[in-house]
Order: sequence, then structure tokens, then C-alpha cells
Amino acid sequence: MRVIGTAGHVDHGKSTLIRALTGIDPDRLQEEKERGMTIDLGFAWLQLPNGQEVSIVDVPGHERFIHNMLAGVGGIDIALLVIAADEGVMPQTREHVAILDLLGISNGVVALTKRDLVDDEWLDLVQADVEEFLSSTCLGGASIIPCSSTTRLGLDALTAEIQRLLEKERSRPNSGRPRLPVDRVFTVAGFGTVVTGTLIDGELHLGMEVELQPGGLRSRVRGLQSHRKKLEMIPAGTRTAVNLSGVAVEDLRRGQVLAAPGSLRPTRAVDARLRLIRDAHAIKHNTEVSFHTGAAETLAKLSLLDRDELQPGDEAWVQVRLQDDVALARGDLFVLRLPSPSMTIGGGTIVEAHARRHRRRQANVLQQLEVLAQGSPEEIVLERLRAHEPSDVDALAARSGMPATEVRAAITRLLEAHEVLLLDASNGSARVDGRSFVATTSGWQQLSGLVNDALGAFHRRYPLRRGLSKEELRTRLGAEPRLFVRELERLKADGVATEDGPYVRLVSHTVNFSDVEERQVAGLLDVLREAGVSPPDRADLEAELRISSELVDALIAQGRVVEVAAGLVYDRETLDGIVTRIRADIAANGPRTVAQIRDLLDASRKYTLALVSYTDEHKITRRVGDERVLY
Repeated sequence: MRVIGTAGHVDHGKSTLIRALTGIDPDRLQEEKERGMTIDLGFAWLQLPNGQEVSIVDVPGHERFIHNMLAGVGGIDIALLVIAADEGVMPQTREHVAILDLLGISNGVVALTKRDLVDDEWLDLVQADVEEFLSSTCLGGASIIPCSSTTRLGLDALTAEIQRLLEKERSRPNSGRPRLPVDRVFTVAGFGTVVTGTLIDGELHLGMEVELQPGGLRSRVRGLQSHRKKLEMIPAGTRTAVNLSGVAVEDLRRGQVLAAPGSLRPTRAVDARLRLIRDAHAIKHNTEVSFHTGAAETLAKLSLLDRDELQPGDEAWVQVRLQDDVALARGDLFVLRLPSPSMTIGGGTIVEAHARRHRRRQANVLQQLEVLAQGSPEEIVLERLRAHEPSDVDALAARSGMPATEVRAAITRLLEAHEVLLLDASNGSARVDGRSFVATTSGWQQLSGLVNDALGAFHRRYPLRRGLSKEELRTRLGAEPRLFVRELERLKADGVATEDGPYVRLVSHTVNFSDVEERQVAGLLDVLREAGVSPPDRADLEAELRISSELVDALIAQGRVVEVAAGLVYDRETLDGIVTRIRADIAANGPRTVAQIRDLLDASRKYTLALVSYTDEHKITRRVGDERVLY
């Protein structure tokens, strides 16, 4: 589906021309009908001679409603510039063309309306003036077709030219992340809340879950329409009405973006390349502006990153700090206006949708922005990855602003060049999908070095401990659980670290006792063997023998001592003997009660309960009623 957007000065006949072409009145507000002037966006559709249906977005021409014009002009395929033959080029003609130029809309046609009100000589003069005006703009060389909505003169020629222009295919992105800037919100009796807009990316499907940002409201697509036809799928580039379930009209507004859940985050600061139009005045650092992108509008402060003042016609790197949250993505176009006096001054392309505050005139910052603006897919992926690594591929694609397929292809090429690696495998040959985690080779080397240093320092400080707990290492790395699992697997594959139960240690780390500690161990084991089934409490043992708790933990880790219950330890040989006696007694005599096992061991109930709990836990015995049987 293709979209035409009108442009032109107030009262030059845009809405009247659309009515004549389509039979549809785009003025939907009563105030518009009474005043004969478009205030807000209007919509219609046209069937071309070849049978193709195209959408038309009618925008207001009055300078007081330029913000409404900006809400509708995004996402159009061709511009229909309307200039009245009796007046020629006027102030809003110039401003609208400047906006089209800033938004990169170079495909268009000029309708020279009200032809019936002027003679041939005047028409020739106006036509020559329009050609000269357009020659240095995005519409230079566009066809100029005199026409009259009243007599219908020239309308067939205008329709034929629109059809010819639309034969040029315009590629629409399909990153798999649908985005629809909302330009209207209303209620339809019996259906509920409806939003409209032009789908600028991805696809919408009936029944799919969606999210509206800013705000984070979740909903589901209850219905889809385009040109009053119900559809089950809407492709990118289509004007559509979306019936939403579970959200109220009062919770929505123009400027929000309907997107896939989690695919779009609001922002308050963007980095961008700004071009000032030639008719603007020079602007200084920290100028207050009105920021427009998609259907959104907010006030903002303009930070010039490489100079103190930007001259008309020049370009510069800027950071735009927004007063309100706006949902947008890298690569989106924007327009800036001065709030007072109200006028369009420039626009450009967003290269970083979630910008950090920069110090001005930083060469490294400007170089990064150049890469994001002009770099190859591989360079952009590396730049985005270095800013936040390791990263899963889906998140990396969202930050890069490129389609997921293009990002995966770039990662594959970077893997072949050994500039990045996957955490999912020990080499670069694994398949890249959206859930894969990727890191730059240098970044992973740095992270591996940090882990090696952290574990080495821990082992030096606590030589008797098995290692650092997994959770503490995860916290130190600042990794969410899903990422940490991949990082740990890669560290193990690289031979840097290994898991030891709930701990992580260096592969090279072993627990070695000093001569003094070996004597303490021998003394402890002697005491435990002599105590047999009723050893002293662990805390008493450690205090009496002046042995550290860490040394006992090390013996437990080695299996030479077993902690049967909290504070109750046995040497391995003694415990194995006790277990053998219990097993043999049950095998010979059948199920045994705790009291019978107590009598067998000649131990108190405290020790007996701890020991049968141990045999149950290790599937040596099993409780049946009040008795134990062999497992």
C-alpha cells in the first residue's frame, strides 16, 4: 500500500482537490467545515486507473498548525504539493517544501490548482516562478500540472502522473519489529478504542500483542482496517486503523508508537546529524527548539557538539535533550522548529536513540557518531557492541536500528574475521540467532582477564576455600542470569575457570595444606575416629583444637570429612562404617524403627536422627511410616 501526502499554503485548495480526486471529504472536524480551513490531519484514498488503491494524508496549511502537518507527513511515498495558480509560492509553501526536503521526500508532483481563475499569461508566469523555486529543493524537476477542482480540468493528467510516480518501488524496512506512529485516537461504537497511522516498519497481524510507548501499555490487535476493508495482516508502508483491546481512549494520545512488546524504549536524549535550512537564522548552543519525529512533538534543548553556533545551510553533530519521553529508533528523521517566533529551522537523522550526555568537542565522540551515520553494517555492529557487551543479537539489532537479518549477516562476517565471538560455543562456527550472545574479541579478552584476576585474588586471600560463589561472580560482572550462564560456559570452554558445585574457581587452583595445617587435620581426624558415632559439636572441635572453620570446610570439600547435619561432622571412614552397619541390620532383620537403629548404634536419639536423615537423603534408606527400609 502506498501513501500520498499533501503539502502547501493555507487556502490553496488541498482538501478541495482531494474531494475532487476521491469523492471523500478529508475535513473531519465540524470546525474545519465551518471555517473552510483544515486544522488537523485528514484522510482519504484514491483508486488509480491501473486499479491500485493509494492512501492520501491531507495536512493543514496554516502556519499555526504546522505541528499537525508534521504529524502526518512522515511515512509518505510521494508528495502532492498544492500551489494556487492565482497566488503562487507563499510562506507555508516554502516551509512545507523545506520540511519535505528535511524528511528526504524527493518523489512528488505539483498541482497548480485554481487554473480556472487565471488567464494563460498569468499561468505561464506562476509556472515559471514555481519551477525556479523548486529547482534548488528536493522537488526540483517535478512535473507541474495546472488543474481545477471545480471544472476538473487537468485532474486526469494529475492522476496519471501520480500513478507514474508510484510505479517506482520504494523499499520499506521489515526488521520484524513493527512500528506505527499514532496520529489519531478515537472510539468506534461497538468496537472500542482505535488508533491510526502509517506502519513504517514490520507487519501487524490480527491477534498479535502490542505495546504503546511511551507509557508501556500492553494491548492486543482486535481488528485491522485499511480503506474500510478488514484485513488480517498489514505490511509496512500502509495507512491503517488498529482496533485495540483493553485500553481506553483517555490513556492514549497522538505521538505514541504502537510496537512489538519490548522492542522500543522511550528516550529523553538523542544524538543526531542536524542540517539547518538556508532560510533559517544561525542558532547557538543550548537553543530551545520544538522537536518533531513521527507523530510526536516535544520541546527540547539543542546541544551543539562540535561548535558554538550553526550557520544556515550548514550541518553539525548535535545532542537533542527532550522535555518529554519520545519513542523512536536509530535512523528516524526529525524536524526542528523554533517555538517563538514559530518557524522551521532544520532537521536530520537520529544516529543514537538513547544518548548519554557528552562533553562537547570530544574527538572520540564525534568519530563514533560518524561511524553510526556512515559506517558499514559491520562497523555499526562493532560500535553498538562495544558500547554494551556482551549482548544478545536481538538487543544488538534493536540498538543498531538495522533489520535483524542484516545484523546477523554482519555478525557472521565478523566471526569469520575473528573480530567477534559467540559465547554459545568455543569457536566462531556456531549458528547465529536472535538469542545468541556475542562479544568483541578484545572485549571478551578483557572480561576473561577480569575474571582471572578476581578469582586469583580470591584464591590468594582464601586459599582453603573451594572458590568464589557463582552469584557473587555474577554480581561482580554485572550480568543478568541468562547472560552469566553463557559467560560461564565460555570461560570453562576457554580453560579459564571451572565450576565446583555452587562455586567458581580457576582451573589451576587446588587446596594445599601447610605443615601446620596437616598436623591440625591429623589431630581432628584422630578425635573423630575415637569419638565414633557420637562426635563433639563442630564448633567445640574447632575451638578445642584451634582449627579454622575454613580448614574444616576444605576437608569437607575433599570428602575426608562429612557434615551429616548442621554442626555435626564425621570422618569419612567412621561414617562409612556406620552406614554399613545400618544397611546390614535392615537387610538381615527387615524394616527398622529409629529406636531400633539407636539401639544398634548405641547412640543418643540426636545422633540417630541425623544419621538416618543422611541415609534417607543419599537414597540408602527410605522412610515408610515410622520405619526405614533399604532404598
